[in-house]
Amino acid sequence: MDKLINLDERLKMCASLVRESARLVDVGCDHAYLSISLLKSGKISYAIASDINEMPLKSGENNAVKYGVDNIAFRLGSGLEAIKPEDRITDIVIAGMGGEIISGIIDESPLTRDKNINLVLQPMSKSEELISYLYKNGFEIIKQKCVVSKGKCYTVMSACYTGSSPETDDTFPYIGKLDLENETNLRFMKTQLRHLENKSKGDSSLLNIIEKIEQVIK
Repeated sequence: MDKLINLDERLKMCASLVRESARLVDVGCDHAYLSISLLKSGKISYAIASDINEMPLKSGENNAVKYGVDNIAFRLGSGLEAIKPEDRITDIVIAGMGGEIISGIIDESPLTRDKNINLVLQPMSKSEELISYLYKNGFEIIKQKCVVSKGKCYTVMSACYTGSSPETDDTFPYIGKLDLENETNLRFMKTQLRHLENKSKGDSSLLNIIEKIEQVIK
């Protein structure tokens, strides 16, 4: 089948941050649409679709046959535990999970501390926890963008391990490296502010952060 998979805007943004000719792992691959789309377009050379459950892998295998893709492997396992050094992975996508879950996957795998590996991360929630984790543990955000998909606004970032942990202020986990002149990025930040305002009803220490962010986005 020659037809390309029509990814939603969220996965398209993830795909855009994967490097050319990459050897990719998609963690929590669902139906393997991202990997298959990137292979069909010729952007990547090889993919491993990994999931903790068997059903998404079965679905992915069926889709690989349907779309005529054979340079893809399917691995059952939690996080990155099924990935081996001989796989020679260059890029890792972890998308569609909470920021705290993504942080845990990164933390548990020494593979993520290879400075040559590009991490493409898309938290569905708690992006501030993920960004805070990255900067406290020697990772740097290289690019960060936002996208609206199915009516909701998400942030997507590429990051790599540097081994250094630069100091950041208390607004950084919420703003990260977003260009707040961009309308979509600004929409995401306003959503973040609403979450913070709700949380501040039980934690007045957040009021100072809210005030600082409001000053930045004005």
